[in-house]
Amino acid sequence: MDKIVVKFGGSNLKTLADIKRSAKVVKAYNQHIIVVVSAFYGITNTISEAIGEAILFPEEAGKIMQRIRSIHFETADACAAGADEKKSLLEIIDVRLKELERLLKGIHYIGAVPDFTRDKILSYGERLAAPVVAALLRSEGIAAREMLPENIGLITDGKYGNATADLAASAPLLKASLTFQETAVVPGFYGTAKDGRCAIFGRGGSDYTAAVIARCTGASSFDLWKDVDGFLSSDPRVVPESKTIPFLSYAEAAELAYFGAKVLHPRTVEPLEDAGIPIRVMNVEKFNGTIEPYTEVAQDRGITEAKDAVIKSVASSEDLGILQIEGPGVGSRPGILAWAAGRLDAAAVNISSVITAQTCINLIFKKDDLAKALAVLKADVVGGVIAVEAVEDCSMIAAVGSGIRDSIGAGASMLQALADEHINVVLAQAGASPVAMYVLVKNRDRENAVRAIHSMTREDSWEK
Repeated sequence: MDKIVVKFGGSNLKTLADIKRSAKVVKAYNQHIIVVVSAFYGITNTISEAIGEAILFPEEAGKIMQRIRSIHFETADACAAGADEKKSLLEIIDVRLKELERLLKGIHYIGAVPDFTRDKILSYGERLAAPVVAALLRSEGIAAREMLPENIGLITDGKYGNATADLAASAPLLKASLTFQETAVVPGFYGTAKDGRCAIFGRGGSDYTAAVIARCTGASSFDLWKDVDGFLSSDPRVVPESKTIPFLSYAEAAELAYFGAKVLHPRTVEPLEDAGIPIRVMNVEKFNGTIEPYTEVAQDRGITEAKDAVIKSVASSEDLGILQIEGPGVGSRPGILAWAAGRLDAAAVNISSVITAQTCINLIFKKDDLAKALAVLKADVVGGVIAVEAVEDCSMIAAVGSGIRDSIGAGASMLQALADEHINVVLAQAGASPVAMYVLVKNRDRENAVRAIHSMTREDSWEK
């Protein structure tokens, strides 16, 4: 029997009908599997809102909690079968809601949100969803049980807000706990530090949870249920003729996720690649009773000369900004880049990419980190640095496909396609990844740039 880990995200859990459809999907596997669930749609954002209100306006946080309580009680009442099951489920939900309320009151009293407390609070969306899904599966005749990360041994490095699983410590514990003798329902998004405190994997981290569990239990596949037809050749809102890509290598999928494709969390492939566990991406909205992958992500099958420089997909993002460290010789002066990276690391600001020149070092960040990064570097004085400036009006467009780095003319063709549309390139980068190259353009040019590069895709040469 195959060992399969299945993940349902918040987009699969928007309405009661969505949640019940997910149970039909699980039943279609006709075997015991591991189900990893996200919070119900929008709940993590709502909890984050409650954190913001709790410090100064606890009555507003209380109103938010009433909304959360209402959603989960109504859903639980509709999902549990039988009076005893319903009573037990509502008691679990009530206990966890009260725990969440106590944590929100606690941050109000101390007037601050410690990192470990924020992680614990944010984990409650998943903690509230998992017992409901488990009860629903039981109502469908499936032997299902909720199993919490802290009880099954999902151990992390304890880096709050963006933890990484400790695979060596987790593997024997998870394998012993998750035996596939029953269907386990595991809340995603978080694990535990070695001191027992909760540590989340970052937004969208339920994909990563499922990947870690698949790796540690020796699963034969990780099935990711989405509301789209797998990975597409571009965003269909920008390029209506976008097509489903039937096969991607791990590297291609990781780069697409990194550059803005919302199909999976960028770190999802990390635990799976070495073990060769495939990711199968399904569309839950087209579920017809069968398990049918739209895209499979697996080991690179290799490329032939005919497939060199095949652009499979074009991803884009406006969620970035650039810090430009300017000065004569900053690119070759020893210690400048190390100084910037060290200061930013100490401030817990991640650098997404670096492009250097003799007179300017360009650091690329997520847009939310740009102001903090600017403040950190402007607060210091370093010899040779004349100015540190922020640039926000830019978008990143990435072309992804096997062989793109090593194929003569790939970069030139990409730049020519942009030039033909009279699009100026602010920055360009190639070579950092064997399967991706990207350009930065002004925000106003983003959609035209995506369409121009997408015109270079060659569906007839994609691997099936």
